Amino acid sequence: MYPINTLRFRPQIVPGMTLRLLLKSLALNNFRVDPACYSRLAFLTGMGVINSMLGCCETFFNSREIEDFEIETDPLFIVGHWRSGTTHLHNLMSLDSRFSSPTAYQASFPNHFIYSQVANVIFNIIAPPKRPMDDVAFSAEAPHEDEFALVASSLVSPYLKVLFPQTAPATYASVNPDNWSLDALISWKRSLSVFIKKMTLSEGGRLLFKSPPHLGRIKLLSEMYPNCQFIHIVRNPYKVFGSTKKLWKDSFAHVHLQTTSQEFVQETILSWYEELFSLFERDRRVIDPKAMIEIKYEDLDAEPEKTIAYIYETLDLKNFDLVSERLNRYIESLKNYKKNSYKLSDAEKALVSTRWRNTFDQYGYEM
Repeated sequence: MYPINTLRFRPQIVPGMTLRLLLKSLALNNFRVDPACYSRLAFLTGMGVINSMLGCCETFFNSREIEDFEIETDPLFIVGHWRSGTTHLHNLMSLDSRFSSPTAYQASFPNHFIYSQVANVIFNIIAPPKRPMDDVAFSAEAPHEDEFALVASSLVSPYLKVLFPQTAPATYASVNPDNWSLDALISWKRSLSVFIKKMTLSEGGRLLFKSPPHLGRIKLLSEMYPNCQFIHIVRNPYKVFGSTKKLWKDSFAHVHLQTTSQEFVQETILSWYEELFSLFERDRRVIDPKAMIEIKYEDLDAEPEKTIAYIYETLDLKNFDLVSERLNRYIESLKNYKKNSYKLSDAEKALVSTRWRNTFDQYGYEM
């Protein structure tokens, strides 16, 4: 078991639930919260009260303009398994001012960010300056993962399983949308639609989203937004496994509301990866090949400017020259950044090479 009572406090990954949604999440999980996690539940309850109050204010002042707003350009989605380089790619692509990406504050508090965005300063006081799993700079204004907004506004996400690892129902927490209940599917679609409207209303420009679970939702997203585009980034499976284990240890393990075991975490990592890539391979056939590009993290790391230029050319994003100077300045700022290193045991290597063999073969990684 993870030693829950010895883990130091870190902010919840889903702090933006209203009290109503928090109660619904508890009901979906038979109100099972382990005693060692009561302080985390108390934090979420307090935040739920605040989120409910601010959400009511946004509904009163902003609901009509949100509902009436029409988006003109479908989003560009960055997809890839956790720790495949999606954040790095998101940060690079976000340097283009023609794109708008959810900030950490907007993604964390989707139920009221239009009304409450001045609270960025409070967010920066509470939040850590760097992400615990990789020391990447973090702030209220940093580009962030839209999945956190979706789980905080609909509960439909594998992150529900991070909160409730033992009891989260597949009808809400599965990485496969086919397993969702009708209620969950309707709720998720509405949450995404409203979030996209609010983001466009707030920021303008074409939306640039990134979310690892979207890797298994290509068909669903294409049905909702027929002119959307995708960038899929893939990375050496051994690196992904080691880094994802660190993600659970340094981030996810600090927010569970139920105790769990390292064996459970390992199996979750392995099975989510298998299922997401299986869904991706199934669904990519239903979209226009011109609407998607695949890149390797290793190429992005070695030649970032060349790789980003390739993305622009392939997806016909145009005017790469307008962002190349800013891109180079950002890349230069990272020259002293040290990546984490991971050493897998022989048993772990054998497990990964067996369970994830299809990815090794398809993308040419050595086992």
